[in-house]
Amino acid sequence: MSHFYLSHVRTVDEEWVASFFHDLCRVVAERTGRSPEAVGVRGKPHSPDVSVDLLGRSTVLVVLHSSRYFSQSYCRAELSYFQRRLNMQWSRTGRSADAVVPVMWEPDPAHTLDAVAPATPLSVRSAAYRRDGLLHLLRLKARYRSEYEEVLRATADRIVVAAERLPEVHGFDATGSHSPLGVPTPVGGQTVSFVVASTAQDDLPAERHSSQYYGKTALNWSPYAPGEHEALVSLVKNTATALDFTATVLPLNEETVDRITREQDPEQLVVLLVDAWVAMRREERRLLAAVDERSPEATTALEPRARDDTESVERTVTLDELLDHTLPLMRGQHSEDERWGLPDAESFTSSLRKVLIRLQNEALKSVEAVRSPATPADGLHTFPLLGRYSS
Repeated sequence: MSHFYLSHVRTVDEEWVASFFHDLCRVVAERTGRSPEAVGVRGKPHSPDVSVDLLGRSTVLVVLHSSRYFSQSYCRAELSYFQRRLNMQWSRTGRSADAVVPVMWEPDPAHTLDAVAPATPLSVRSAAYRRDGLLHLLRLKARYRSEYEEVLRATADRIVVAAERLPEVHGFDATGSHSPLGVPTPVGGQTVSFVVASTAQDDLPAERHSSQYYGKTALNWSPYAPGEHEALVSLVKNTATALDFTATVLPLNEETVDRITREQDPEQLVVLLVDAWVAMRREERRLLAAVDERSPEATTALEPRARDDTESVERTVTLDELLDHTLPLMRGQHSEDERWGLPDAESFTSSLRKVLIRLQNEALKSVEAVRSPATPADGLHTFPLLGRYSS
């Protein structure tokens, strides 16, 4: 196993990239006691090929971000591969990992890395790095040697700490893709919209005191991993992708409700992810009621309510009554299903898989369409439609 894979725009600034790679290998080797040749890998400098083998044997992805990074298919593929590994790990274990380290190679005011691929920024004091990027420090190393060494140390710290091996992704398409949050990932044919019915930390109802499950926006809601923003978003997108869906994640707001209620296409599947506490807010109740009236063949809800969230457990009766009044059709139709009060990530994922399979079956029936999925390489399976991935 390599400690890190360096992802960067190739054929550009090669001399400087090679210098940084050499120095980073040296520092990581000093920290780990391994040979510098064994701690880091990267793609061939003048080739656009993506080595899934090298990526799969690496623990951390170090991204040298610049304005050209996301215009390169191999860069998108490398980042996408690591994101899918992180999503897979979260879906299996409920744990996140700090396995993508963004390093600003050059400033890109139009597309900051954290806006496109949420990851913890590199923590350094250097104003020169934050303003002009690592390439500037390298070119003027005589002047910025201490700042450059600080960036090296900070990057190495992140690499060495992330010791957990991520699962490999089988069948990955090395052409790669990467979309911002809320934009469909171009995989699969059937689409599903996940509507997150929660709130930002600053907009919580007065009765809700456990704010650690929330973030700056509703999409940061993380019911099973307090403080791990977008963990639920990653989990649902990974599960949907594994079932050959194209997934979009949207916040519950007027625009979203107009969109999904106006487009009454029975094949447009909607999964409402409900934070029961949001039903205490009048505006959200109105929006939820509108979603509740949508076609039941193409709409369903899942309600995470972690057993570790003692405040929610203590208010079980109140929260259940709120949901009964706010979502009477969904609650009545699926009152016996295991879709409400899901206590952990494992039960949530299991329920989500079943919901997606049922939704697609119902949608196909409603339009009297007959579609046969491609026979997988390892033969036929017993589940209908998407069920081959459901176990």
